[in-house]
Amino acid sequence: MAEQTSGTSEPQARILVVDDERVALKNLLHVLRGEGYVVEGAQSGAAALKAIDRQDLDLVLTDLRMEQVDGFAVLRHCRRRHPDTPVIVITGHATVASAVDAMREGAFHYIEKPFRLDEVRHLVREALELTRLRRENRTLRERLANQADPGRPLTQDPALTKLLDTARQI
Repeated sequence: MAEQTSGTSEPQARILVVDDERVALKNLLHVLRGEGYVVEGAQSGAAALKAIDRQDLDLVLTDLRMEQVDGFAVLRHCRRRHPDTPVIVITGHATVASAVDAMREGAFHYIEKPFRLDEVRHLVREALELTRLRRENRTLRERLANQADPGRPLTQDPALTKLLDTARQI
């Protein structure tokens, strides 16, 4: 995930919160920062797209209904740019159709306003755990692929390299 906290080995999670309602955005930023996360706020979908383009994120929470660039556009953009990053969709205008559409587009979860802060904290922890597991899985797959690469040098020692080259020729 991103930055190191002083004195710990666990990196802090980087979260983007998108909401065009200033009070809702401010409250979510306050709560998540209080949990120790590195949180950035975007007050429009357009600002969110720029934030998604400029950094790796561990989680995105986005309002669904916003002027010009809505939460679906934010969700799709994030899924294209950072497929391992979960997106939680938040809306004050929940419908079954919008919930189904959000899940089809790849949303991690769908929350209706007004929401309970405990519910948001729990979902954030779950989503960040998913991010961690996805990244760990990718890293392990890459390591496995590198171990299977016969051209990969096993040593920096010139004498051992020469011996391995001779063994490959035999």
